[in-house]
Formats: sequence, structure tokens, C-alpha cells
Amino acid sequence: MRRPGLNPPLVGIMALAVVLRTLVWWPRHNFFGVLEYDDGVYYVASKLLLAGRLPYSDFTIVHPPGLSLLLLPAAAVGDLLGDAAGMAAGRIEMQVFVLANIALIYRLGRLLPLQSGSGVPLLAAGLYALMPNAVSAGHTILLEPLVTFACLLGSWLLFRPPSPGRGRLLLAGFCFAAGAGLKLFAGAYVLAAVVTLLAAKRYRALGSVVLGGVAGTVLLLVPFFLADPRAAWHDVVVTQLSRPTNPSVPHGLDRIASTVGFGYATVPLGMLLLVAIAVGTVLAWRRTRSPQLLYWAVFAVPVLLAFAGSPTYFLHYGEFLGPAVALLASQLAVLGGRMRWPQLALAAVVVVFGIGTGVAATDMRGQPDLRALAAAHVPGHACVYYDAVSLALAAEVYQPSSPTCPSYVDGRGVALTQNTDWPNRTSFYPAGFVADTAWQQATVAQMRASQFLLLRHDPTDFPEWDTATREYAVTHFAVVARHRGGRQPFELWQRVTPG
Repeated sequence: MRRPGLNPPLVGIMALAVVLRTLVWWPRHNFFGVLEYDDGVYYVASKLLLAGRLPYSDFTIVHPPGLSLLLLPAAAVGDLLGDAAGMAAGRIEMQVFVLANIALIYRLGRLLPLQSGSGVPLLAAGLYALMPNAVSAGHTILLEPLVTFACLLGSWLLFRPPSPGRGRLLLAGFCFAAGAGLKLFAGAYVLAAVVTLLAAKRYRALGSVVLGGVAGTVLLLVPFFLADPRAAWHDVVVTQLSRPTNPSVPHGLDRIASTVGFGYATVPLGMLLLVAIAVGTVLAWRRTRSPQLLYWAVFAVPVLLAFAGSPTYFLHYGEFLGPAVALLASQLAVLGGRMRWPQLALAAVVVVFGIGTGVAATDMRGQPDLRALAAAHVPGHACVYYDAVSLALAAEVYQPSSPTCPSYVDGRGVALTQNTDWPNRTSFYPAGFVADTAWQQATVAQMRASQFLLLRHDPTDFPEWDTATREYAVTHFAVVARHRGGRQPFELWQRVTPG
């Protein structure tokens, strides 16, 4: 007998979503190893917060502080079982939010104006589960799925029938503030809520949402900013608004197609599918005048334009658009009549998403056991310089920065905060690092205090180092172990000359 309330197709979609996002864990040593640069930064920020150190005043991080709070359980696991286990716990924690996002998209899909039994909400949930950008964002600790969770919860509180009372509206505003406390792009959800409520002339409701947002900001963000307001404003706001262009990532129509999940199709096909979703949304709006359609369209358009013009881009950024793309595309299934192109376009979306996710899933490279390597060569409590904190966490050699062993949580972020006046049209990677004398000197100072170097590149041609920094490394250290294949290349060097 089927358990009441259990939805087997939705459970199947959730299982598929988790399988797709965790495939990368299975090759040797990946689950406890290095999967990204950023995930280690976020984990360490939470680890330091657990130890009583505050972002901005005690260390540099270029995002709002919300993730440090969400990862506290993983940081606690790391304190008990080691940082590699803590990182693994954070990756498992991310899957909880992935499942919650799919459940919320399903529920929001049930509120869309055009329905066909349970097909539309299941289709929306399935599209999000399959979207290449969402899969890329969910395989380890990254910001986008967490922002999505907070803002989808706020959206559900806003639209769930019956019409929300003051308490639910306050909580919705609080959720939107929590999303902005993870990444500033959550402001697009706030814009969508404001426009939708104004269009419905629900002015009192808007006031309650705004009040809830103010309360969330005061409770979740202000305490972190008060410790050093100037540093917090500079690191989170000024640095993000002045990020220089990265010419090595997709731009123009390539970027737009990739952002909505069509990066693995030809650009003309990707743009054609995007136009089909837009036309379908307009047709559904003309037929229903649904506030939910207005909400998702108002959200999607400025986000798409912002991503199209942003100075840098990674595939996982597009996860933030995932719910809107999935929900709006699902309406193509029920634009009936004699038209057949909406269903054909929807089928093409599913196929393109599947191809993109399938291509990404073929990268099943493993990596060496960094913990075993460090245990064999690095004495306990030795000071190790690392150019990415994820390496140190996987090797279990991370220690918080101290006068005797200084280090950065996010070396790339520090360089960005120190170069907010960098010419926007000039590539910062790696020219900005090489030109930053203070950053190069700090790097050498960290190496002077270290007995070992744990690096992603050969120090003789390390792209972010200038000639003097490279020369210091190769004249004072000798290679102990080197691995140039697999998912994460690395080099371990040991000091041979003092000074």
C-alpha cells in the first residue's frame, strides 16, 4: 500500500538529481579530495567562524557571510574528524539543499496557471534536476544552490495559497534577505517580489515583505559588518562591483546560451530555445495574467542580462536561473491548440540538458590520496604554504593563519580586493597578480615561514607569480612529489635552503 503523501515520480527525480551531482565523488579520492578552489574557501570561512574569527575583520572573503553560518555543522565535523571529512560533510549537506530545491520547484510548479495533472510540476522539477548548470553547482560546496533555496522558500511563502498573512509575508522577506546574505544576486528575487506585489496593488503586503527583509538583514548581516564596516563594504560590495573582465570565459551569445543551460548546443539552437521559452511565457501570460508568470519573468530578465554582461563567468552561475528556466519552460507542455512547436521546443530543451549533463558526467578522473602523501612527507604541525586552501584541507595540513605561519583563506580574493581600480578591459588573470607587488611580497613572506609548498602548478612557471616569487620558491625548495594528471594536478616541495 502506497504511503500517503509519497510521490514516487518526484522521489525518482530527486534520486536522479543526487546521482548526477555525486557521480564525481566516486573516482578514487575525489570525495575527500579537491573538487574546486572556492569550496575550500567557504569551508574554512565557516571553520574560522566556529573558532571565533570573523570575516572581513579577521580574514578576507569577497562574499556575504551567510555561507559561514550554513556550513557550521560541516565545520564541526571537521574539528572532530579532520578537515577532509569536514569538506565531505559539507558536500553531503549540499545535497540536502538540492533535494529541498527540487521539492520547492515542484510545489511552485503546481501554482503555475497552465496545468496537466501533475505533469507540469514534475516536468519543472525534472528540468532543474537535469540542467547542466544546476548539476555543476551541486557537486560540492558552492553558493548558488544555497541562494536558490533561501529565495525559493521566500517565493513559496509569498505565493502558497491561501493568500499570505502578515507573518508569512514577514518570513518571506526574511528568506530573501538570507539569500542576499549568501550572494548579492538574490536581489533579483526582491525585485521580482516588489514588481509583482505592486502590479497587484498589494501595498500592505509589500510593506510586510520589506520589513521582513530589513529584519533579516539586521539579524544575519549587520553583526558581521559591525566588526569592521569599512573592510566588509570594500570586500563584499566594492570588490564585486569592480571585478575585471576575464577574457578566457564565454562572452556574448555564447554566454547567454550557456547561462540558461544550452551551452552544449550550437549557439543558434540555444538562442532559438531561449526565444521559444520567452514566447511561450508571453502566450501563457496573455491567456492567464498569472502573477506567478510575471514574477518569474521579472526575475529572469535582469538576471540574464546581468550574467550576460558580468566580467567573469562559470557554468555553475547559471544554476541561479535554473528554477525560472525550469518553471517557465514547463508551460510549453500545455500550450495546446494546433500549435506543436511548444512541445517540440520543450523536447529539445530536455535533450540539450541531457547532453550537457552527460558530457560533464564523462569526466571521471580521480586523484592521488593527498592525506597519505602528506602523512608520509610532512611532519605534524609543519607550516605548509598552499596556493589553494582546498589542497591543504584535502592533505589535512591546514592550520589557521598565525604570525609564525601566515596564510590566506582566499589568495585570489585578496588580490581582487587590492586591485579594485584594475582596468576593466585588461585581463586580471594572471596579469593582475603579477603586477601586484604587495601580493607578491606577501606570498614570499608566507613561503619564508614554511617548510613545504603545496601547489597546483610547477613553481618554475606558476602563472600568478612574478619572477622574484618563482625564483624564491625554486632556490629554497626541492620537489618531493608531483602529480600532473587526474582531476587535480599538484606539487609538493620541501625546503632545502634556509632564509
